[in-house]
This record gives sequence, structure tokens and C-alpha cells, in this order.
Amino acid sequence: MEPKRSNHFLAHLPTILLLVLFAMSPWLGILFFILRAIDRDAEKKEQTNADPARDSHAEDARTAQSAASGQRSETVSDQDVPTAEQKSAKQWHKTLITLCTIFGAIFLLVGIGDLADVMEELFWDHEIDWGELLTALAQTIGGGAALFTGLRMDRARKLERKLDKIVGDRDNIALGELFAAVGIDAVRGRAAVEHAIDHGYFGADAYIDYRTDTLVVRGAAPQPPKAPQPEPEAEPEDLYASLQQQLRRANDAIPDPVMTAKISRLEELSARIFALAKKDPDKKAQLQKFMDYYLPTALKLLNTYAQLSAQDVQGENITDARQSIERSMDLLITAFENQLDKLFQSDALDVSADVAALEGMLNLDGLTGPDFH
Repeated sequence: MEPKRSNHFLAHLPTILLLVLFAMSPWLGILFFILRAIDRDAEKKEQTNADPARDSHAEDARTAQSAASGQRSETVSDQDVPTAEQKSAKQWHKTLITLCTIFGAIFLLVGIGDLADVMEELFWDHEIDWGELLTALAQTIGGGAALFTGLRMDRARKLERKLDKIVGDRDNIALGELFAAVGIDAVRGRAAVEHAIDHGYFGADAYIDYRTDTLVVRGAAPQPPKAPQPEPEAEPEDLYASLQQQLRRANDAIPDPVMTAKISRLEELSARIFALAKKDPDKKAQLQKFMDYYLPTALKLLNTYAQLSAQDVQGENITDARQSIERSMDLLITAFENQLDKLFQSDALDVSADVAALEGMLNLDGLTGPDFH
């Protein structure tokens, strides 16, 4: 996946460039130092929140701390009051917005004016003062960048206040719900929520629980939903009884006496097959295809036959389908009988082996007589 391009170009300004700007214009150099520090902090926040995976131990500790704070005598209103550090960060953020916007606009206007003077001098005197030109360019670019940063920070501040209004008095809120209400993506939203927490908008105890992707304002974080337990598989005996009941219901739904007799034969054979499987679990392996295909197919055909028989109109298609199912019943009965017979195959082999062993022992002991073959 291609990494997302960073929008924080001021954060990557080299120090040597700032020193050159400082030599050209001290105030401009100081302004750029401040802008780079602000942009680096914003970029760090976005990189931290771009990946929702966090250290679960830290979240557990915060949850435990929040649960413990619930036992203290502090009121909800006390918990919602930001700390002195958060108040200071919020005030500093507001001050930076004002400084960047005002000084950015001033430097931008001054730089544009100086550029106009340089261009006028070039036009009339055909000479150019490169020092004045570079200074004017630096002031214009620096003022524009400062103004842009101030306006961007002001939009971020308005977004933080909007997030605070949406959260309201709730103890916690899912981040997805919060971002949807504001209309922003997850990466930008997480960075905005982190900044809002640092600025004390949600109170002193607010934090993001990354296990449940929830903003917790006060109290304990909601517990992650438990994974649904898989439904227990039906026991073989229950399955056999269910199949027998389905055969019985299909038989009851079909009024034709010939078909009823054949279905009753299938019921009888199935009951004997199931009885052998219950008695000897080793025979279940031989019933795999019978249980997975033949019996379900037989039930499907019988249910279809019952639906066709219940129709008021017996047209050509319905009649042909019923006759096809009626012809297949003899094949199914034969298949069920053969399946029952195959279950005795191992028993027949055991009997043959026992008889052969008995005959051999009797011959060795001379107990069979001269006429025994």
C-alpha cells in the first residue's frame, strides 16, 4: 500500500534554512522556528493516530485508573474540569493561532509590497537588488505559510469545540459515531480528538480506549463485545430422530397409497440403519455418503412430490415430475436395502474368518471325521 503523502511540509524544514532566514530577517526566522515546532507536533499526532493498534497494557492501566477514580468522592462536574496543564495548553494554542494569523498577514502584505518595489525598480532602473528580492520573497513565503498555519489551526480549534458539543454529557462515545456526526475520516478524527483531550475539552480524565475504539470521558470504558459462541452440533441420535421425523411428515403429506407404502419401507430401512449406527459407532464412517447425499436427496424429492400433489391443477409438467419421482422410489428402496446390507459386510467377514479358523482347528485335532470336507 502506498504511504499517504504528508501535508506537514513546515515540519521538515532544515535548520540551516531557518538560520539563513533568521540572518535575513530575525522576526521571520523566529516565526518559522515556531511554525516548524507546531507542524512537527501536529504531524506526530497524526502518525500516532494513523494506526489504531495500541499497547493493551497501557489501556488496561488507564481503565483500572478510571475505575478506581469512580470510587473516589469526586463528583462528575469535578471530573469534567480540565487540569491546569490542559488549560495552559488550550490557552497557548489559542495564542499561537492569533500570532500566526496576525504576523502571517503582516509579513505577507509587507513581502508583497517589497516585491512590488523590487519589480518597480527593475522596470524603471533595469537593476535589481538581490538582497531585497530574497528578503521580500522570504517575507512573502513565510507570511503566507504563517497565515495558512494560523487558519488551519483555527479550523482545528473549531473542530475540537464541535466534537465537545457532540459528546455533551455522555460518559463515553464510539469514535466511529463521533466521526460520522462531524463528517471526517478516522485518521483526522483521531488526531483532532487527541488534541481536544490535550486541550481539556472533555475534562481531566478523558482518554481513548483503543480496545473498543471509544472516547471515554469519565468512568470505566465499555467492555469489548464477546465473540458469539458457536451453536453446538446436533448429537447423532438427535440427527437420526430428526431425519426420521422428516420422513414421517413427508409420508403424512402424500395421500397416494402406493407412494405411502414405499415411503414406509424407506422409514423402516432408515430406522434399522440408524439403530445399527447407534449400536456400533464404527459403522458411522460407512454412512457418510448416505447421510450427506442419498437421504437428503430422498427427502427433497418427497417434499417436492407432496407440494405437487397439493396443487389444484395437474398439468403436464406437474404430472411428468410426479411420475419421475414415483419411478425413483424403487431405486431409492434398493439403495437403502443395499446400504443396510453393506453395514453387515464386516460382520460377514468376521463370521467367515471364525468359521475358517474353527474348521482348521477341528481338522488339526482330528475331530471332523474322515467324511468331513
